[in-house]
Amino acid sequence: MQCELLDKCGFFRKYRDTLNLACRGFIKTYCEGDKMDDCKRKEYRLKNGTPPNDDLMPSGQMIPEEYKRTV
Repeated sequence: MQCELLDKCGFFRKYRDTLNLACRGFIKTYCEGDKMDDCKRKEYRLKNGTPPNDDLMPSGQMIPEEYKRTV
């Protein structure tokens, strides 16, 4: 099971290969799991017609600076 927006998702494209366990957990839970309909990135895109910032996590929070350094 995967989100239908994976090929367009900046968060997924940017963080899919990261070794950061928190990012991998978000991807497994939201992008490839049962919470994909709760994704705030998807909600933002549907509401605004444009993609959110690549660093907006599926939970709706911005990714912490220390996570960015592991990319």
